[in-house]
Amino acid sequence: MLPGFSSKNNDKRGGGKKSKKYLHGDESNNDFDEILLQFNLERMNDQQHDFDRCDMHRESYPFASSLSKNTDYDFLFDQADDGDSGDDSGDDEDQRGGGVESIEIRICTYQINTSCKVPFIEYLMILPDEKGGKQSFTFPKFDYVSSKRKSAEKQAEEHVLKTLMHNEGTSANGANDDDDVIKFRGIFKPKHDSKKTKRSVYFFFQKYFKKLKHPPQLSKRDRVWWVLPSEIANFKKVMYVDVDPATNDLFISNPEIMHLYDCNGRLLETPTVCYFGDEFQKIKYLAFFGLLKAPVKSSFGPFYVATNFLSSMKYACYTHDQQPFELYGGDKITSGEHGRYKEGGVLRMVLFVGKMKVFLKGGEPDDSQISQELAKTDKTIEKFLSLRDSNGNWTEAYDTAYKGLHFASINDGVAVNPVEWFFKDYSHSHVISYHNMETANIPGKFDVDYADYKLK
Repeated sequence: MLPGFSSKNNDKRGGGKKSKKYLHGDESNNDFDEILLQFNLERMNDQQHDFDRCDMHRESYPFASSLSKNTDYDFLFDQADDGDSGDDSGDDEDQRGGGVESIEIRICTYQINTSCKVPFIEYLMILPDEKGGKQSFTFPKFDYVSSKRKSAEKQAEEHVLKTLMHNEGTSANGANDDDDVIKFRGIFKPKHDSKKTKRSVYFFFQKYFKKLKHPPQLSKRDRVWWVLPSEIANFKKVMYVDVDPATNDLFISNPEIMHLYDCNGRLLETPTVCYFGDEFQKIKYLAFFGLLKAPVKSSFGPFYVATNFLSSMKYACYTHDQQPFELYGGDKITSGEHGRYKEGGVLRMVLFVGKMKVFLKGGEPDDSQISQELAKTDKTIEKFLSLRDSNGNWTEAYDTAYKGLHFASINDGVAVNPVEWFFKDYSHSHVISYHNMETANIPGKFDVDYADYKLK
């Protein structure tokens, strides 16, 4: 949800020793559930959120303020200070390392993106080269080696800068990272799995955000991505690539990692990730200049629309009517008989859904004149009239309209109704990257069961 009022006392979530209460404690989970439920019922009031008067890098992310900055060797190996360790069993040797042979330092670098109407947090993740196994996005990591010349913090900082420099050298996103500013915020020690000889410690760094002139184009060759909390915790994927399960577990176990607050201590909505697909040249245009509104005859009226990744592939890789298409000059942009694009494209976006109305298949059918007329000649629309509101009546009380994936039998097969979010305020969204999709090796005709889409 968009920002609302919090019943949580600001003093209780400040830095210092008290802050450990919300990192792991079971008692705090109920509090946060209650807060989240409250925000799902409230509307944003623009007059109450003057972000220009906030120090977004310091006050908006209390989780970072709660972290310990002690990176001494003994502290890193000391299990007694683990945030989740309520078990004091075991002798001193076990608590000082025991059977643990080494420490793996995982680096969580975040930035607070202020490109949208409401700020949101992003995390730097890498996509290692595929070496026979399945690729997955993970935090940068390295095995810690004790050194008198370089502290653990210094080693981690150099690793962050090296990663950012690698991104500058391999990505054509137009960013200049020569003057990147990063700050060490502290370390987080999850409870160690006794079955593993190597334990993990998370070092948190903040990269101060620099607004880009245009969204970056990311390809399969790019190894460094800025990833959203919803991709890590909810979808467990970035587009079609899995997120490291250990990272997902970290976020689910410690939801405060994902939370931003405004100046008055009110929890901000964590946006969802969504997509918009079309022919690549059009996608490039939209990435620079913004989305166009949907046609008047669309499901929920002439407003902005986005979808999930797999549903976006129907429009990213194929024409809307599944027919060949050529430009006015005679240049063909499709191949085959079923409208497969030669170059497919997709926008990757954030969306603050705000107050959302969910349309269900068993709901009341849309009685608007537009839908009723379309249903006379289109069996698919007739089957899914309950998933329409062509007059846009939902906008009177809601920010977003949503419908899920649905199927229905028709005479010549199965009708598919894709996932869609319609939103009335474009400032509640932001394009964070755009992509060229590989279309040469996908089916010549759209197949709803096909899911092996890849980036170029």
